[in-house]
Amino acid sequence: MKKPMFKKCLASASAVVMAAFTLSFSMFAFTGCGSSSTSAAADDIAALEAAVDEEFAQEVTETLAYDEDLNDTDTYFRGAASAAEVATSDYLADLFESVGLTEVTKDAVTVDGWETGESYINVGDIEIEDLVSYQATGTHNVDGTANPVKIRDTSQGETGDKEITTDGDWSDMEIVNVGTGTAEEYEGVDVEGKIVLVAVNQYMENWIDQPYTEAYYHGAAAIISYQYDEDGYGYGMYDLIDNAEDCDTINVQDICEADLIPCGSISPADASKIIAQMEEEDTDTLGDVDIQLTCEVTLDATAYNVIGKIEGSENTGQQIIISGHYDKYHGGVNDDCTAVALAVSIAKAMIDSDYQPKNDIYIVAHAAEEWGRSGAADDWAIGSWEEITERHTEWQGTTIAMINFEMPAIESGQTEGDVQTSYEFGTAVTDYINEDLLSSSYYKDGVTVTNDHNMGMSDCVSYQVNGVPTIINSPDFDEPVEGEVSSSDSWFMDRYHTVYDDMSTYSSDLMAYNIAFYGGMAEYIDTNPALELDFTARCEMLTESLEGTASYLSDDEQELIDEYTENIEALQAAGEAQLENAQAINDEYEEAYNNDATAEEPSEITAKGVELNKTTLEAFRVLEDEVMGMIGSDTYMTLHTTAQSTLDAYSSVISDMESGEVTDDSDDCTLATMATIGGYTGYTAFSYSEYSYDRLLEAVNCDVVTDTWGYGKSARVIDDYDAIQEVLAQLYGEGDADYSSAIAQLEESSETMTEQLVKYVKQEVAGVAEAASVLN
Repeated sequence: MKKPMFKKCLASASAVVMAAFTLSFSMFAFTGCGSSSTSAAADDIAALEAAVDEEFAQEVTETLAYDEDLNDTDTYFRGAASAAEVATSDYLADLFESVGLTEVTKDAVTVDGWETGESYINVGDIEIEDLVSYQATGTHNVDGTANPVKIRDTSQGETGDKEITTDGDWSDMEIVNVGTGTAEEYEGVDVEGKIVLVAVNQYMENWIDQPYTEAYYHGAAAIISYQYDEDGYGYGMYDLIDNAEDCDTINVQDICEADLIPCGSISPADASKIIAQMEEEDTDTLGDVDIQLTCEVTLDATAYNVIGKIEGSENTGQQIIISGHYDKYHGGVNDDCTAVALAVSIAKAMIDSDYQPKNDIYIVAHAAEEWGRSGAADDWAIGSWEEITERHTEWQGTTIAMINFEMPAIESGQTEGDVQTSYEFGTAVTDYINEDLLSSSYYKDGVTVTNDHNMGMSDCVSYQVNGVPTIINSPDFDEPVEGEVSSSDSWFMDRYHTVYDDMSTYSSDLMAYNIAFYGGMAEYIDTNPALELDFTARCEMLTESLEGTASYLSDDEQELIDEYTENIEALQAAGEAQLENAQAINDEYEEAYNNDATAEEPSEITAKGVELNKTTLEAFRVLEDEVMGMIGSDTYMTLHTTAQSTLDAYSSVISDMESGEVTDDSDDCTLATMATIGGYTGYTAFSYSEYSYDRLLEAVNCDVVTDTWGYGKSARVIDDYDAIQEVLAQLYGEGDADYSSAIAQLEESSETMTEQLVKYVKQEVAGVAEAASVLN
């Protein structure tokens, strides 16, 4: 699972932007009183619950996490298309067959491969064996051969990015401490052909991309990072706060950038040793460095998604997909070995309980979720992207649900669970919960449903943008179990993508519950012939997204708002009628079931549901294609709002400059707002070179890599580097500030962004009308 960097001091500005178009629907669920329902699904779900085999799930989890044949034994990473991942695909194929799945296949998909091996860095007498790699080719290949030292040709000046090979030797390097790796910290520092040591906080400050490209821009031969905490927030926080000199936690994320120079990470404790030696010698540079960072990135490599099937009995041409991903960092017990174990354990419980589905049920173990596309901002969920766009395009328009898992068995003190869904699935999932079909609940305060559509940080995103309604568990990140080391009271900040994602926080009880809960959910959806998608939440979100939009439209364009509103009302009415038809079909099926109907009658009702589902899914797909976009790869909204949020920031910043009230001292100050420009790309312009900023825009705008789920899903970010730098120069310069130049630049950007907004509003107006027409 991939999570975005966020900036705490900018949270208020972000909340203002997002509040207008984020809608949540919650309902408390059952508390384990048992079921007396006569639902068609009740008996099957009771049988499935009785067939749950948690010991099997735990054995699969531990095998995936720690079997030396299935992991890079130096780091226990399992990268995209690596030897370890390929070996694991064979293991999973055998496992799928052993539980009774049929038509088991290994679907070959094209990804960028990533393989790691033994790594270390020695600085004089300081020996560091715990060095792990990011997704960048290292100093050495996995066969042990050394790569030549390459650096950027700095003689090209500001914009050149040509690489040159130097006569350097990885066994005789220098390492330079450049703090947090901002442009300012390179001033007057010679790093050309050397290794730079950089402190990063990817949760609060910047993703690794900016320190990475900045190091390359200044001619560094490699970059070594370590985590630091800021105000108690960060990744890799396990035992970190007030304990950096003893903290051995290493966190690694993906690099959303091309393969430039070797990049690795060490622990805060090991970084402290190097820094202490520098302080003792009163220098920022140490020689006598020997480094071996074993890592290979291979473009267009082959990975394998593993597929198994429980064949449906009704020949509906539809399917339900239950999935998780099996690539990982470190042991990766919860991210995502438990997810794959949960998915196959659901299949085992279904088969062991003799469940016969109407629709085909596919179990899918996806490869290359953590990373799989070099040079892209949307570089994860690539195995699933290839599966739905290349290998199984027929799943588009025929998949009635994808149930995906991320970190589903974390031991915590949380008393309430949560299920996250696409907008339209909130009602159906809530109905399932309220039917109370299980004998007990893991959560004493029940389970909520959040239908906010924000599926961007898992394999769900690949499917949802291709018209598949999706469901995912929300992991129990908070309130770690008593007695566990925690610096932050959050599993996510402490253990995610670290060696401490281990079996010590595995919950047998939660795993057993989730097998029954999500297996039962799949059977519930499968049993109902008609897919009950409720377009109400989507329509409410669309209406809210229009707040403030009219202010950016010309007088001649104002009628677009009225037309948009009318089309939303039409979609709402059509959606309500479609849902009523689906419910009527399902009620008819339920009545036939309870009245011991002949075999033919339920099949005829199922056939009516299948026909209805075709139009329901087609309307869902139209809305995904023509209406929906995202900011930051994880926040879904209308396409026009991706432009409007930036326009709101422009308007606020320009207003502050015109009044002379440019501020930098609060969560909603001018600079905090300016940072949100372009989905927070503005923040990069504060501290990094124009080169790093341009590389970020190139990735975010998909100027080079287009084969990802994020392509075309947001307004193009405009180059505002000079304007932002001008604001900073005037704010912190001597004499009276003159913001006229910055105002002119941002006004020009605002005009360009307005053009994008109008284009998207027109597209959405037509898209909503088309979706309503499909339903009618």
